[in-house]
Amino acid sequence: MDYTPQNQKDKKKMLETIGIDDVSELFDTIPKDLRAKKLNISGGKTEQELLNYFSDIASENKVLISFRGAGIYDHYIPSLVGEVIGRSEFWTAYTPYQAEASQGTLQSIFEYQSLICALTGLDTSNASLYDGATATAEAVLLALRASGKNKILISQGLHPEYMQTVKTYLENSKAEIVTLNISENGVIEKDAVDASVDDDTAAVIIQSPNFFGVVEDMQALSTVIKSRNSLFVAVLNPLSLGVFISPGEYKADIAVGEGQVLGSAMRAGGATFGFMAVKKALEWKMPGRIAGQTTDKNGNRGFVLTLQSREQHIRREKATSNICTSASLNALAGCVFLSGWGNDGFKNLAEINISKARYAFNKIKSLKGFKSKFENKVFFNEFVIETSKNIKKIQNILLKNGILGPLDLSCINENFKNCLLFCVTEQRTKAEINRLTEILAEA
Repeated sequence: MDYTPQNQKDKKKMLETIGIDDVSELFDTIPKDLRAKKLNISGGKTEQELLNYFSDIASENKVLISFRGAGIYDHYIPSLVGEVIGRSEFWTAYTPYQAEASQGTLQSIFEYQSLICALTGLDTSNASLYDGATATAEAVLLALRASGKNKILISQGLHPEYMQTVKTYLENSKAEIVTLNISENGVIEKDAVDASVDDDTAAVIIQSPNFFGVVEDMQALSTVIKSRNSLFVAVLNPLSLGVFISPGEYKADIAVGEGQVLGSAMRAGGATFGFMAVKKALEWKMPGRIAGQTTDKNGNRGFVLTLQSREQHIRREKATSNICTSASLNALAGCVFLSGWGNDGFKNLAEINISKARYAFNKIKSLKGFKSKFENKVFFNEFVIETSKNIKKIQNILLKNGILGPLDLSCINENFKNCLLFCVTEQRTKAEINRLTEILAEA
C-alpha cells in the first residue's frame, strides 16, 4: 500500500466528518497527566541532528541499582535472548495468520506454550497476553464464562494494579468482587476462604508470592476452594516455580502471571507479556490464540493456529475475548530464556534469588529502627520491612548514592504505613547489599 500522508485540508475534513474540532478530543478518556507531552523540537532538523538531540537527552538518564520490585524486576538477561529475538523474521513480524508463510513463528509460539505448560503443570497454554494484569482479568472472565456464576473472591495480596484492571474489566458487568483480607501474618487464611465461598462463587484469585512477598499455602487453600466447587486461579511469579510446587501439583484450574521476569528488560515500566495456562476442560474458554501442531497430507509435521474463540474468528457474542496482540516477541524472549537456562539452571537461578534476598533481609532487619513485618514467613525475592525512620529521607539518600530504594507501601495501602517493600534478585551483589544496609543504618 502506498504511503498517503494527509495535509491540513484532509485532516480538517476528517475531523468534521466525525464531529470533533481537534485531534486531542479523541483522547479525552485518557487522564491528561498520562498523555504524552509535545516534544520541544524546532522544525527543519536532519536525521543526524535528531539523533544527536535524543542522545543528549538519553545521556541524562542515570542507571540505578534497583532494590524495588512490585511487579517489574531487575533480572539478568542472557545474550542468547537478544540474539534470537533480534532476528529479522521475529523482530519485524506481526500477527502470523498465514500458516503456510509463518511456520517458524508458529513453531516458536508452540514451543513457548509447551514450556509454560511444563512450568505450570497445567494442560494448555495460550500464545500469551498483554501483561500479568490483563492475564488476571482475562482469567476472571474465563471463570465467569465457564461457571455461569457471578461472584469473584480476590485476595488482598493481589497486586493492586492487577486488582484495578480486574475492576475495570468487570465495571459494566453483573459480577460481584469480594476482597479477602490478609491476616496479620501477611497471608490468606484458609478459614477466611471457607467462610466466604458460596454457591455463586465462580473463582477464588490468590497471588503467591503475594504482593507483599509472602508465599501462600496454595495446597491448603486449593483443598478448601475445590471442596466448595469453585475454580482456583493462581497468580504467580514464574521464576518462583523454579523452587516452589506448580499450580498443577496443587490442582489450580488456571495459572496466570507476568512474564517480564523471563528475559524482558525493565524499560521504564517493562516490556511485558502475560502468560495463562489452564486445565484441559477449560481450553475452549481461553482468550487469545493457541498454536497447535499437526501433519500435512504428506505426513510432514506442521504448525497452525487453532482454538481461536476470538471475535475476529467467530460471532462477537460467542467470542471469549477481543484481545488481539499477544506480545509475541516478549513471549518468544521468555521461551528462549527458559530454554537457555534449562531445568537445572532455572532452579539454580531461583535459589540464588532466595539466597540473596534472605541475606539482605537478615542484614536489614538487624538494623536499629528496622524490623520484619511478617516474621518467620516464607518469601521468594521480595519482603516487607517496617521502619521507624523517615522513609522520604531514606529514599532521597539512597537516590543520591545511585540506589533505587524499596517501595513505600503507604502509597498503596494505608495499613502499611512505615513499611517498605524490598526486592533482591540475582543481579544484586553482596557488596551492593552491604552498601544498602550501611546507608540504611546511617539514614
